This record gives sequence, C-alpha cells and structure tokens, in this order.
Amino acid sequence: MLHDADLAAQVAPLLGDFLPRQRWFGNDVVGGAPTIAFLEVQRKDPLLAWLVVEVQVREGRTASYQIVIGGRPVGSGHSFLQGKERVTLGQVDGLVIYDALVDPELALDVLAAVAPTESVDVARPLLVEQSNTSVVYDERLILKFFRRLHPEPNPDVEINRALNERGFPHAVPQRAELGRDGVDLAVVRDYLLGASDAWHLAQTSLRDLLNSRLPPGEAGGDFGPEAATLGEVVGTLHVELAAVYGTTPGRPDDWLELMTVLLARNRDGVPEADRVERALHQLVEVDDPGSAMRIHGDLHLGQLLRADSGWYVLDFEGEPARPVSERIRPASPLRDVAGMIRSFHYAAEVALADRGRDTGPELRELAAEWEARASEAFWRGYLSVAGAVALLPADDRTRQSLLAAFELDKAVYEIGYELDHRPSWAEIPIGAVHRILGRFPGVGSTTGDPGGMGSPGAPGR
Repeated sequence: MLHDADLAAQVAPLLGDFLPRQRWFGNDVVGGAPTIAFLEVQRKDPLLAWLVVEVQVREGRTASYQIVIGGRPVGSGHSFLQGKERVTLGQVDGLVIYDALVDPELALDVLAAVAPTESVDVARPLLVEQSNTSVVYDERLILKFFRRLHPEPNPDVEINRALNERGFPHAVPQRAELGRDGVDLAVVRDYLLGASDAWHLAQTSLRDLLNSRLPPGEAGGDFGPEAATLGEVVGTLHVELAAVYGTTPGRPDDWLELMTVLLARNRDGVPEADRVERALHQLVEVDDPGSAMRIHGDLHLGQLLRADSGWYVLDFEGEPARPVSERIRPASPLRDVAGMIRSFHYAAEVALADRGRDTGPELRELAAEWEARASEAFWRGYLSVAGAVALLPADDRTRQSLLAAFELDKAVYEIGYELDHRPSWAEIPIGAVHRILGRFPGVGSTTGDPGGMGSPGAPGR
C-alpha cells in the first residue's frame, strides 16, 4: 500500500509533463522541476490524494498550485477517463493517476471535504477552459476548486461572502468554504440551473444581427435593453462594494504605477508601446479622478449570468494574470466599466470571426454599430444608479478620459493574456490598442477608429 511519502516521490516526476497541459497552469514558469510541498491521502481504494505543488516563476517568486489526484487499477477501462488524456498524469504501482475531479465518485468525496453538511448523489465536472475547476452536484450546487493558491484571502470568496451578508441580490449564495492555514482552497455555491451568461446572449444577438443585416435596434435579439440592465447591475454592485469596503479619493499616480508595470510585462507584444505609455501618463493630469475602491477587477460578459430570478455577478477573483496584491488595491469603478466596454468589442469581433470569410464591409459596420449601441446602453444604465455616479469624476470629459485610459490598460492586459493562452485571439486587443490611442491627444497619429469618443457622454467603441 502506498504511503504519503512514497506517493509523493513517484508522482513528482509526472508533474513536469502534466502541469503545462492544463489550462489553469500559468505561463510565467521559468524552469526547474515542480516540487510537492504538501500531500495528504484522503482514501486509498480508489486512491484520492490532495497535493500542493510549487514551481519557480518570474521575478524570483514561487507559485503554488492545488491538485487532487485519483488512482485506479491500470486497464480497468474507466469511462470517465476516455478522451481525457490531458488530465492523466501517468502510472504508479499499477494505478493510473489522474485529476480526481473528472471522477464522479471521487468528486463526491472532494465535495464532502469542502461542504460536509451537504448530501448529494451525482457529480458532473464542467469540462471548460478556465483558470480554476468547477463541478456541479445534483444540478443544485457548484464547487469551485482554486488551482493557483495565494497567501492572501481569495477575493472571490471574500467579496461574494460580504455581498451575501449585505443581502445583495446579484451575488450567488455561498454555502461552504474550505481553507488551510489561511489559504482559500475551494468554495461551494448555489448552481443556477438553466442560466445563461451574457457572453452567449450577446453572441446570439450578434448572429441574429449579421444574418438579418438589419440595424441593431431592429434585428431580432436586440442586446441594447440587456446592456442597459447590466449597467444598472454593475452600478448597484459598485454602490454595495463602496459600502462594504469604503472609498478614498482616487490617486491616478497609483493607478498609473500599476498600468506601467503591466505595460512593462507585456511590452514586446504591445503595438506602439511608447505611445501607449505617453497616453497612460495623461492620467496624472486629471484634477478630479473620483473615488478609489474595491471593484470586481475582471468584469466582462462572461462574468454576468441571467437566471429566472435575475442577473448575477460571478467570479470576484480578479484578473488571473495579475498578483493578488494588485487585484485588491483600490481602483476606479471606471476600470470595471472599461472591462465591459472591451467585452462588447470582443463579442463583436468573435461573432465576425465565426462567420469565416463571410465578413464584408457591411457586416463589419453592423458589428461596430452593435458594439457602440451596447456600450452606450450599458453606460446609460450605469449612470441611472445615483450612488454609482457619485463615485465617478463630476465632469463628463474627465470620466471619458479616465475610461479611455482604463480601456487602453485592459487591452494591454488582454494582449499578454492572449499571447500566453490563445495566440489566435491576440489580434483583437492589438487592434483595440490602435483604435483607443486615437482618443488621446498629443501622443502622435495612429491608425484605427477615426471617430474618437463616439457620441458625447457615451463610451467610445
């Protein structure tokens, strides 16, 4: 029978091939073999063991990753492993070793460790590409198993809990949490059966638009009203976060510091990087930056879910490519608004790309009109929340200048993320950089959208 130390010694050599194949594994590793910092066997037949693995990453840091592994006899023909070579580590002492969360039986044991008071019968892993791993139980609960671990409290656990305690209606009820030595490992929440995220609703709207070739307001599935509602939800979210965590006067020099650090990390992939840097430095010229506060930090269409009971905001963890210390620093609420504006652009570009070669000037113009309409409706909905408006600069021109800076910063982040994870998508934020630069006076000419800010008082495209 394998003991913890024996298992650790035999599994460790398998990690070097296994980890890089996982979507949740970061691309900032600089070399060296992964080491097992913690291993605990939960059960032995079938094997279930909990691991924390450490790897060396950039800037001389160490990153910790969490894995649960299962083990069953080689040649047993387990159906849940068929076609899932990516989640298989290898063989140890006659056992095939694999990610236990794909095993419906062992996934029940994992839930029992996180939420021991819950009684469930069926586990359904969500086999989607994301930075953590989720499993649905009895179509009633969802486990979020954090992969990259941080010494700080995980913002997703902390913020969602705080919003639940305040009775915020757009936060999913949180049922259980698991941590060890102050490190958040997993969380269990209600599963909203039948819900659809705003990204898929936007894609449906865009398909209707491009097929009908009617103006966005006349095509089936007009997304304008939904975008306005989303703006109201996000505005209300910011009011609640301000009440929970408080606000301070905005400090553009602090925001600029984070932006320039991010630009330095991604500079090789960013077009016109010198112009981008000059544009961002215009932040410090703002007289009234509005408030600084805790925000969502990674807001996009995929983080908003529509259920029968209304809209819900998901995943307060922040941008996974940033350190937690950066994610939790007070920021302008306009940074979340910029994330949504960038997401409308992504939605339009992906909808066009899905049509293959059938994308002439007419369809590109329709997609651009859809993006502008969604952005303006979202902004209008946001500004309808009086408490949210009070968090912003009083002057509309200043709001637009700050929003453009946060959009530019978000595009820089997206370039780094896409080059690391989805290189074929990198052209979307690269094109956005060219376009957003056109909204900054004094940084030199650039290609892109000559329309600048769009209609007064609305976010530009």
